[in-house]
Amino acid sequence: MKNCKKYIVYILLISVLFAYSSQTLASNDIEFKNIEVLDIEDGKATIKWFTTSSTKGVIYFGKSPDDLDRSIGYSRYERRHEVILSGLEKKKKYYYKIVAVDLAQNQKEAYIQSFSTKDMKRKELIKPIFLEQKVLQTTSNAVALFWKTNEETNAIIYYWIDSDGINRAKKKIIKKYSIDHESFVLGLKAGKRYYLKIEAKDRSGNRSSKYFTVNTHNYNDKNLKLKISRIEPLSYDMNNIFSRRAVIDFRTNLVTKVYIKYGTAPGKYNKRSIISKLTSLDHQIVLSGLKPETTYYYRIVASKGLYNKSLTSGEMSFITTSLKGELRSGSLVKGSDYKVYVINGDEKRWIKSADMFNKLGYKWEWIKQVHNAILGGYEDGKSIKTAKKHLDGTLVKYPNSYAIYLIDNGKIRPFSSAEAFVKNGYSWDRIITIPKKEKYKMGEYL
Repeated sequence: MKNCKKYIVYILLISVLFAYSSQTLASNDIEFKNIEVLDIEDGKATIKWFTTSSTKGVIYFGKSPDDLDRSIGYSRYERRHEVILSGLEKKKKYYYKIVAVDLAQNQKEAYIQSFSTKDMKRKELIKPIFLEQKVLQTTSNAVALFWKTNEETNAIIYYWIDSDGINRAKKKIIKKYSIDHESFVLGLKAGKRYYLKIEAKDRSGNRSSKYFTVNTHNYNDKNLKLKISRIEPLSYDMNNIFSRRAVIDFRTNLVTKVYIKYGTAPGKYNKRSIISKLTSLDHQIVLSGLKPETTYYYRIVASKGLYNKSLTSGEMSFITTSLKGELRSGSLVKGSDYKVYVINGDEKRWIKSADMFNKLGYKWEWIKQVHNAILGGYEDGKSIKTAKKHLDGTLVKYPNSYAIYLIDNGKIRPFSSAEAFVKNGYSWDRIITIPKKEKYKMGEYL
């Protein structure tokens, strides 16, 4: 009887293991079917698709295949999927990618696809939507405003004090159509409570409004000078200065656009950063593509801000750090978005699909998440579209061989011993077996 019970337990255990292995094998083989884009109208589009197993995941989309800057997540495990993308502009081409995750946490990416809103239909009475609105700054005689709409609009800003009422409101007309809006209202009276109304109008003539209330300052600051303060770092700072990039933080007393001009010699600035958007009094600019262990000289330039004032700071400098502790070639890394890169010297190279990732023999657990500022220090190299060759820094071996090699400058360099392998900081679980047809020239021993 006891033996009978043992056999029953064994049979149940084998059944459970078989069921689990079957589920795991099935989950490893996620397939996308019948992906289609429907109902492109009113700034929205519906994407439908099926997966061969129950999955959840994310859709990334944007106007460039290299910059899918928007995303929508779906957390329910299903086989039939439907997601609505919103905030779409008319007469634009949009790209999207579906990333699915199954119950075993296996991940699969669909290839990047696209659709056009050229013939997007709009209901005549659909009003534009304010996605964001805020007061950037108030002085004794001016207010700086920012707002964002879900489609291109122009606007009229009405403003009045309580004693006048809306019927006696003054107005500022903005003719340019845009999604992101920034505007100054000047000539206000000091120490007053002002009411403001932004009336946004889309290209079809539909209108929508948003109201603000601000109090102007009592003191007179009509002759206020533009100033730059709180500059960091003023000297070496491990949180701001790296081998290939520097993060410059500072504040201006008036909202303004800023950029940094810089170079490797005093008074000679042959490069400059991107001009910032006017969204805050606090600014952060990341300088990338710098040389390690190099002194850089720079000036902050502020212009086109409130009262149209401009200012250039005095010259400052910083020294980039050495390459010690930086990401080594062959590292798999990602920032805050979905893109996975291989570090290749001073470059980061994007692996364009999950299929390519798997063909190269990589494993998802090898990916290291790093800060976006660190990624910004590496130049964008060519995206990886083929698995015929591996990049520098990859550990490889051939089938039926015990020899392990490091790809370095396009050659394979054998390790002289296991001690040499460990001494150089490599891990045994990061070795990729490559086919015999993938050939490299032989380099020196390590």
